[in-house]
Amino acid sequence: MSRKMLTEERFNNLIDEYGNEILRLCYLYLKDYQLAEDAFQDTFLKIYNNFHKFNGLSTEKTWITRICINTCKNYLRNPWKRKVKLGNSELIQNEISDREIFDELEKSELFNSIMNLKQTYKEIILMYYYQQLSVKEISQILDISETNAFTRLSRARQFLKERIGGNIDE
Repeated sequence: MSRKMLTEERFNNLIDEYGNEILRLCYLYLKDYQLAEDAFQDTFLKIYNNFHKFNGLSTEKTWITRICINTCKNYLRNPWKRKVKLGNSELIQNEISDREIFDELEKSELFNSIMNLKQTYKEIILMYYYQQLSVKEISQILDISETNAFTRLSRARQFLKERIGGNIDE
């Protein structure tokens, strides 16, 4: 079996296609913009180094999101994580350059309620609403059954509904 090679052009296309979503997800997980940038770079470094392992059993977006989430979880486990730099400062400059989006998001009651959820509920809300992944894709990323993913999503919605009131399905 031959290894799939990732050309520089294909790598740049992956960054263009998924970069904003991945940086946003890193920020939502880590709650720190600089740390999110580091996790973003670390995620794409892992993608570059391991692209040959992508087997196509899921979509690229699912595979990349799973790498991102695992990277963020590692950062949360070890706050003194060694920073990994790709050596290409253009990657971040081309991504979300205006921090105002994140500052406004942090001010919202819904965002604060989401960030205060238990990790299992927070991650499913972030993937479903912010990453716009399907329950099936989420179950693949988290390596859980679709039923379990749907149950977590329902419980997370219920917790949010109780905290802020109203309808959060929209």
